[in-house]
Amino acid sequence: MPKRLITGLLAIVIVVLGGGVGYWLVGDGRWSFGDCLYMTVITVTTVGYAEVLPGMDHVPYARAFTVVLLMFGTGSLVYFASTVTAFIVEGDLRNVLFASKLKKRIKRMKGHVIVCGAGSTGRNVIEELLTTGHAVVAIDIREDRLKELADRFPKAAYSFIVGDATEDDIIGQTNLPAARGLVAALSSDKDNLYLTVSARQANPTIRIVARCAELSHVDKIKRSGADAVVSPNYIGGMRLVSELLRPHVVRFLDDMLRDRRAAYRIEEITLGERAGELGGTLRDARVRERFGMTVLAVRARDAAVWTYNPDATMPIGAGTTLVVLGSTDQVAALRTASAAIET
Repeated sequence: MPKRLITGLLAIVIVVLGGGVGYWLVGDGRWSFGDCLYMTVITVTTVGYAEVLPGMDHVPYARAFTVVLLMFGTGSLVYFASTVTAFIVEGDLRNVLFASKLKKRIKRMKGHVIVCGAGSTGRNVIEELLTTGHAVVAIDIREDRLKELADRFPKAAYSFIVGDATEDDIIGQTNLPAARGLVAALSSDKDNLYLTVSARQANPTIRIVARCAELSHVDKIKRSGADAVVSPNYIGGMRLVSELLRPHVVRFLDDMLRDRRAAYRIEEITLGERAGELGGTLRDARVRERFGMTVLAVRARDAAVWTYNPDATMPIGAGTTLVVLGSTDQVAALRTASAAIET
C-alpha cells in the first residue's frame, strides 16, 4: 500500500511537470513556465477556468495536447485518490479485525497473568513471563510499546489492550476472574493502589504483585490486597551491594537469564495429588535423573521454614513445595507428573 501511494503521487508530479513543459514547448516559449503549470493544474483537476494562456486557440496542437493531458491527468488523480481511500479504509478495517481477534483470544485465556503498565518495569516483567512460557495480557496507554513486544514474541500467548488500566471498562476486558496473577506496574503508587483494590474485589483468589516507588507506601498497598509489593529503589540498592560483595553470583544469575540455549530459571513447584507416584522421598522421586533439575530447597505442607540443600531422605508429598533450578520444559514436565498446584 505505501508503494502504491508513492507511485500515485509520483504519477501526478510527472503529469503536472510534463504538462507544464509540454505547453511551454507547444507555445514555443510565448507563455511563462508558471502560466503553463497553472494551465496544467486547472486542466488535470477539471476546474474549468477556460484557457488561461493567451492566444492558445491559435497555437497548433495546443488543444490536442490538452486532450491528451486530460486523459493522463484525470487518470492519475483517480488512481491516487482511490489508493488513499483504500489505505484509510483497509487500515481502519485491519485495526478493527485485529482488536476483535485480541478480545476473542483474551476471553478464551485461563491461568494467564495480567500486566498493567509496559514501561521500564512492566516491559521486563512481560518479557520474562513470555520467555518462560506464561500467557500474558498487557495493558498500556501506548500502543507502540505493546506492539513492539508482540513483534518480539510472535508465537507467544500474548494479548494486549490499549488504554488506562485504572478504568473499570479496560481492566474488565482482561478476563480477570480466570487469571492466575496480576502485576500492577504503573508509574504512580496511587494508581497501583487503586488497581490492587479493584482487582482484589473482582477476583479474591488472584495473586497480586504491585510496584511501589516509595517505601512508606508498601504497607498501604499490602493492606489494600496485594500479596507482595516490590520497590525498585530497594531492589536496586540490594543489587548494588551484591555487585560489590558477590559479583560472580550476580554474573551467574545474569548469564542464566540471558542464555538463549534454554530458559533456565529458579522455579517453585507445589506438588499436587499425583505426588505419591513420584515416591515418598527425594531419592525415590529422582528429580535429577528423571527431569534433569536440581532441588535447592523444600518446604512441607503448612511448614513455616524451608529446608535448604535437602538430602535424598527428605520426605515429599502432596502440598510439598520444591524450589528447583531447571529449564521451562523441565519444570513443566515435573508439574505435569505431579499434577502440580499452580501458584
